[in-house]
Amino acid sequence: MKDNDSEMKNIRSTTDNSHMHDFEYHKAAENISFAFFLNIIFMVVVGIGAVFTNSMAILADLLHGLSDTFALGFSWFFQKFSEKEEDDKFTYGYRRFSLLGAVVTSSIVIVGSVLILIESFSRLFAPVELHASGMVVVAIFAIILKVLSVWKMRGSKTLNEKVVSIHLIGDLMGWIALLIVGAILIFVNIPTLDVLLSIVITIWMIYNLVKTLFYSFKILLLQAPSNIDQNKLKRDIVSIEGIDDIVKFYLWSLDNQKNVLTVKIDLDADLKVSDTEKIKESVNELGSLNGIEDINIEFSKK
Repeated sequence: MKDNDSEMKNIRSTTDNSHMHDFEYHKAAENISFAFFLNIIFMVVVGIGAVFTNSMAILADLLHGLSDTFALGFSWFFQKFSEKEEDDKFTYGYRRFSLLGAVVTSSIVIVGSVLILIESFSRLFAPVELHASGMVVVAIFAIILKVLSVWKMRGSKTLNEKVVSIHLIGDLMGWIALLIVGAILIFVNIPTLDVLLSIVITIWMIYNLVKTLFYSFKILLLQAPSNIDQNKLKRDIVSIEGIDDIVKFYLWSLDNQKNVLTVKIDLDADLKVSDTEKIKESVNELGSLNGIEDINIEFSKK
C-alpha cells in the first residue's frame, strides 16, 4: 500500500512539474515582449542623449540598440509562434520555433557584436572625444532600464530566453562600464579606457552567445539531452518484469525542455494485454521521473 502511495506521489509530482514547465514556457513570450518594449524606450532615451552630448560612444550604443530591438523582435515573434498547438503541418507542435528564435537572435547579436569589436579596435588607435558628464547621465537612465529587463528575464528556462538574457546582461555590463568610465573621465582624460572595457564586454558576449548557438544546433541535430543518464534509464527499463531487452532507443529534445523517447522493447514471453499495460505504465513512470514528457513504446516478441 505504501509503495502504491509512493508511486502516486511520484506521478503527481512529475505531472505538476510538466504543468510548471508549460507555465514557464508560455511566460517566456511575455518576458521577451517586456524586454522588447523596454528596449524601444531605451533607444529613445539613448537617442536623445547622443544628440545632446555629441558622444560617439553613446551613438555607437544607439546603433547597437537598433540591432538589439530587431533581435528581441525576432525572439518575441518566434517564442509567441511556438506556443501554437500541433496541427497537420507540425504534428509535434510549433515549440521548435522557440529554438529557431534562439538561433536567429544569437546570429544577429554575434554579427552586431563583431562589428562593434572591430569598431572598438579601430578606436584604440584613433580615440574620439567623449563628453563625460553627458555619458554619466545617459548611462544612469540606460542602467535603470536594463536592470528592469534583466530582472524580468531572471530564471530563464527556454534557450530563446537565455540568449536574450545573455544579451541584456552584456548590455548592462557595458552601460555600467560606461558609467564608471564617464565618472573617471570627468577627472582624468583617458579616452581609451572606454574602448578597452567595451572590448572585454563584447568578447564575453560573443563567447557566451557562440556557446548557446552551438548548443541550439546540437538540439536541432537531435542530440540526446545531457541531463538524462541513458545507461541508467535503459537498465531500469530492462529490470521491469516481463521485459527481456531493448531493441531500439531514441532519446531527443524538442526544445531543451520537452524531451521525447521512442523505445522498442523485446518481451520475455507471450503476455496478457493487462501485463503489457502494466509494463507501459512502468516505462512511462520511469520516463517521467527522468524528465521525459513524451514516450512512444513499441513491443516485439522473440
